[in-house]
Formats: sequence, structure tokens, C-alpha cells
Amino acid sequence: MIVILTGCDSSFLELEPKGAPTLATFWKTEADVTAATNGLYIMNDLEHIYGRGIHTYSLLGSDDFVVGKSKGEMEDIKNFYTDGSGGYTNYIWPYHYQVIKRANDIIHYVPEMQINESLKSFALGQAYFMRGLAYFQLSVIYGDNRAGVPIVDENTKIFYIDRTAHVSENYAFAAENFTKAAELLPYFDALDQEDYGKPHKNAALGYLARTHLHNAQYDNGSWAKVVSACDQVINSNKNALEPNFEDAFKINTNWGPEYLWSVPSNLIGGSIFPAASMENKGWGQYGSYGYYAPTLELYESYLAGDNRREATLLKFGDTFTYFGESRRYWSSTNLTGFQLKKYIDPFRSEGHLNDSPRSSDLNLPLLRYSHVLLMKSEALIMQGLNGDVPLNLVKERAGLSPISGATMDDLKYERRAEFAGELFGRYEDLCRWGDAASVIPNALHGRIHTDKKDPDSPYTVEEVWPARPQFDATIHHIWPIPPQVINTSEGTISQNEGW
Repeated sequence: MIVILTGCDSSFLELEPKGAPTLATFWKTEADVTAATNGLYIMNDLEHIYGRGIHTYSLLGSDDFVVGKSKGEMEDIKNFYTDGSGGYTNYIWPYHYQVIKRANDIIHYVPEMQINESLKSFALGQAYFMRGLAYFQLSVIYGDNRAGVPIVDENTKIFYIDRTAHVSENYAFAAENFTKAAELLPYFDALDQEDYGKPHKNAALGYLARTHLHNAQYDNGSWAKVVSACDQVINSNKNALEPNFEDAFKINTNWGPEYLWSVPSNLIGGSIFPAASMENKGWGQYGSYGYYAPTLELYESYLAGDNRREATLLKFGDTFTYFGESRRYWSSTNLTGFQLKKYIDPFRSEGHLNDSPRSSDLNLPLLRYSHVLLMKSEALIMQGLNGDVPLNLVKERAGLSPISGATMDDLKYERRAEFAGELFGRYEDLCRWGDAASVIPNALHGRIHTDKKDPDSPYTVEEVWPARPQFDATIHHIWPIPPQVINTSEGTISQNEGW
């Protein structure tokens, strides 16, 4: 399901999108319901959410990536000097509240409609899921123990709404929505093919677990809820790991057993993230952007024998296929000597990429079965229980030997290796674990080759991004609310403290 949004007002809540149908002309037929649910997927756009948007915060905040080329807005984000008003991030808030508004309308109007009950349940399940997803993502980006984000539901009558006092209120609301969605939605294998890309039961349960995982930093009681939600996915026997790690990021496994939730993409639209992360200007063959350059710190973090390193990263001299031709990696533009390889599949042959928009046939994974396994392992370990079984499933798939008595250090390694270059990974993990203050301020490094067009040229290890002593873990664990949101809120929204 791909819906391209061509415009967006950046005001406070964006509760009524321009051009929305009126009550007098809508909510009459099953076709109206289908049209309304299709409108939930505006976040599957080309750049403002999953193309550059949230990924820019998530990847560049960490020690795994630096800005891959000169780009002032991204450099400011990397250095924590942003105010949230830049073109890549200022749409995050209003897009999410557009989804919330559309979900609220479905939840308000559809129950009383005289339509097919199966269609009604599916429509309501989609609405609850997407409302939950919007609040989960807003909470991770903007909320903490000092303030959450405004909760707007189907009964809200006023426009200007205060932020919640604590983000746990938002996580609780998101969890309620995912729980309702899981009750209403079918399993993925019961969906018609035309509905692929819409939510299903295990996607809702997976995000229910993820919501409790993030809330656990504030409430230890959330750990048991993580295990419960994960077990519902695991015990359904509807999902499994791909046999090979790299196969989780291929076009022919877009809807494979590891899939739980992704941004559906094709040559018409969807996420441009594969193009955003690939070599700047694509060696003259494609207009990719090269925004995210992996660091030496990421490369050297992998254990010997971990096959995820070669599936995730390219270094000088590595062989790969690019538009049907075998070549050895080099780059005259890359700043670190490493290239994110995880999303390379649409570049391997002709016909899977579009020039405008720069989308591809590769869906962008947002939630995989390995997330469920590692969330369960972490929750068990944090409760003083044994998390070996789910952790070792992920570890052995990576070519590593199983371990006994896994610790949080083992879990932290697995999450970094497994989810490098994916949304809400390394940076958010460091922040919720309380590790960010000892990691994020440090200088970052790369391998600088003497001849950047020669894959065999020698290199020196050099600093590619200076230390960031300005990082303050009490401030920068969340991001600034866009100023236009604050300016149009009639005083109900204040900026996150310290930004």
C-alpha cells in the first residue's frame, strides 16, 4: 500500500487535512471505508518520514554513522545543533497527527455503519494499529519523563491540547491501540495479496512488545509485558528468521517469514532510503545520495565470524554486483571508507529503481522477527531470567556459536550487529540503556585510502568526525519539536527542555 502525499501543513496538530470530505458526503458506503483506510498510509512517503526524516535522527545521532557528504542540515543534526525546523525533519510531527486524525475518524464513524462485518473489523484494526504506530514513534522521538505528546482520540473536541505529563501516558495509549488492533486484525497469511503492506495481527503484537520495551526505562513492570507480547508472536508459528541474514533485505523476500512491518515500496513510490544511503551519485550510474557513511567503530564492533558484517557493510576491495556487473568497492566521495550494503538489492540488477521518485522495489523493513526474539531476550535478562534461547536463534543465524547465561552486554552486541542502519536501533538503544553519555561524545573514525579510486590502495585510520562534547544525555536523548508546531499551539506546547 503506497500513498503519496503532495503537501502538508506544519501547524500544531493538523487535525483536519485540507480537502477532507465532509460528513454529509462521506461515511456512507464500503467504498468510503476503503478510501478512508487507504488514507492512513501517508507516512509511507518519499522522504519526510522514512526516506530521510526519522532515519536522519536515528542513524546520525549514533556512533555508527556520520554525514556522508556536505549537507548543513544533517551536520547540524549530527552535532545536536538542530532546532527541528529543517526540511528533512519538520514534517515528522504534522504527518503523524494527520494519521492520528484519519484513524480517529475511522474509529468514530465506522462502528455505526451498516457494512460487511469483516470489512468493518479490518478497517478498525488498521485504524487502531496506525494510531498506535503514530504515538509510538512520536513518543520515541519527542517524549520522556518530563513531557510526552498530546493525546488526541476519537472523542477529542478541542484543537489546542497540552502535552502529557510523562511519555509513559503515550506509551500506554499506544499499547491500548496495538492491543485492540491485534484483536481485530487477521494474521498476514490470511490477507489478500492486494492488502499486503497493511497491518496484521503479528505486526500489532510486535509493536505492542516494542512499545513496552521503550516504556521499560521508566517502568520495570513493562518487561513482563514485552515477554507476553513476544510470546504471542512466537507461539503463533507464523514467522521465522530467514535462513541467511542478508535475505531479510531482498526484494524477493519483501513478504517473507521474517517480515512483520515495513514501508512498501515500488517504482511508483515508497521509501527512498536505499537511494539515500547508497554511494553519492552512484559512480555516475544512478542519482543516489550517500547521506549515511558507516564508521570504523561500527565495522570493528563485529565479532570475528559474524556474517552480518559483510551483509551490512562494504569496505574497499569487497566484491559486489551493481546493475548486473561485478565490481570491487571503492569510492572517491565516501568519507569513511565504508558503505552501507544492507539495502543494496535493488542496485544489483536493472529495473528495480526509479529516477524520480528515487524509490525501488525493496520494501524498507521496520520490524522483523529478529526484533521479537531480541526483545524477548532482553526482557528476560532484565528480569533476572534466562534469555539464551531467543538470543541464540539470532546469534547462530549470524554464524556465531551459541552462548550460555547471556548478559546484557551480549544482548547489546546482538542488537547493534543485527539492526545497524535500521530505524530506532543503536542511538535509541544507547539512550534508553543509559549508555549514551559514555559513547556519543567520542570522535569517530574511518579508513582513508591514499587513492580513493583504487580498491587496493593503502589506508590510514583517521578521525572523520570530531568529538561531540556538546552532547548532553539529559537533553539529547530526544529531539526538538519543530518551532512551527510550538508557534501555532496557542501556548499549549513548549520546547523539549534544553533544545
